Amino acid sequence: MALESKQNFDQQLHAFKKEVGRFITLDFDDEQVMKQVLQRLIHKIEVFEGERIKIHYNLSNPYAIN
Repeated sequence: MALESKQNFDQQLHAFKKEVGRFITLDFDDEQVMKQVLQRLIHKIEVFEGERIKIHYNLSNPYAIN
C-alpha cells in the first residue's frame, strides 16, 4: 500500500470511528440531536419484501478496496 493510500485509509478510518463514537455517546433524550446524527450517518434505507432492509451510509467504508 502506497504511503498516500495508507494516510487516506487512516483518515477515513479515524473519521468513521469518530462518527460512530458520537452516535454511541448521544443522549437519546434529545431527539433533534439524534435525528441530525442519523441524517449524517445514513444516506437512505431501502425496505424490501420479506423484511429485508439495505442501509446506504454517507461514510465511505475504510476497509473497501479501491
